[in-house]
Amino acid sequence: MKQRFCLKIEYDGTNYCGWQRQVDKPTIQAIIEDSLKPLNGERPVTVIGAGRTDSGVHAREQVAHFDLETQLASATIARALNATLPPDIRIRECQQVADNFHARFDAIRRCYKYQILTQPSVFERHFAWYPAYQFDEELLQSCADLLLGEHDFTRLCKASAESTNKICYIYASYWEKTSNKLVYTITANRFLHSMVRMLVGSMTEVSRHKYPLTAFKNLLGKNGDTMQVYTAPAKGLILWAVEYKENTL
Repeated sequence: MKQRFCLKIEYDGTNYCGWQRQVDKPTIQAIIEDSLKPLNGERPVTVIGAGRTDSGVHAREQVAHFDLETQLASATIARALNATLPPDIRIRECQQVADNFHARFDAIRRCYKYQILTQPSVFERHFAWYPAYQFDEELLQSCADLLLGEHDFTRLCKASAESTNKICYIYASYWEKTSNKLVYTITANRFLHSMVRMLVGSMTEVSRHKYPLTAFKNLLGKNGDTMQVYTAPAKGLILWAVEYKENTL
């Protein structure tokens, strides 16, 4: 009898073409599915993630589910996977869940963080963007404040985004400063393709006084054409957490 399992996964996306399996390209989903095959008699196993991170994007906590006909305990499955996965992908947790649990459709909130270095760092260069110019931090936060609530992000996602519905609800949006970084945190019910990177890239252009704050505000809709949309590099983006209803996990 098949059982459904949930994984919490962390990964360094530097060497991968995103989460979703692609033909002849290394992806996180494909690597994990291949590692599960020996536990399923070499038969294919489909792993469904909570979100499809882009090429070069990282995850502190990606959530995924899969079905497996096995008597193995969850902890044993986690150990078996970690024994074969490359060092830049790690299973943090594995647990059995209800048969109707769905990692993507049951998620109610997702949180991303974007890291910008204020000074170059050898040790953090793969996980943060170093643009080598100064920002007006008050303007960054003013941009972030405008995003709270429900907005149409048609202008702030890739045209190839699958969903025709481009409306998202933003629960949290703020910048924080550390000793060597500016860190942007955004939490929403859903995200569109490249949305966070476009938000960060465009906010930084406003903070450099290249566009007024009103121009950024006008991007929140289908007809905002008062400024060019910029896309920040993938390496600074981290899927930080996925939230589910209480007792779902």
